[in-house]
Amino acid sequence: MKASVPAFVFFAFALRAAAQEDVPPRQIDATQETLRKFVASIPEPPPKPPRKVTFHFGSIEFRALGMRWRINYLPIATPLPGSGFTTTHQWPDAFALTNTPIAMTPRSWHTQRQVNAEMRRIEKTERAKMTVKREE
Repeated sequence: MKASVPAFVFFAFALRAAAQEDVPPRQIDATQETLRKFVASIPEPPPKPPRKVTFHFGSIEFRALGMRWRINYLPIATPLPGSGFTTTHQWPDAFALTNTPIAMTPRSWHTQRQVNAEMRRIEKTERAKMTVKREE
């Protein structure tokens, strides 16, 4: 039994060697006409169906029940106060969130502070000049 395995392997290789003949390698026809025929015979893939769910930054969009649904999952996707037209169709107020009526630079803030300090000083001196009449 042990001697039959090497004999079988030797016999298999001998059959394989006897079956091979000296055949020249096949020449490939790579002319333009042949390549055109080959490419034309390749069927086109079927079109992909539209995706049911579309992922955007901060939202998921899908179609269901005859409507297009968009679900926002980031807090930046919510509309901010003053960021869109209201029922009166006014332009949005850029300073609605900061309660600032006019944009001010740091220089104008210092100037306003100095003006307020001067107004307090003037009020203080005016109060000192006022005399209160008391009836006795």
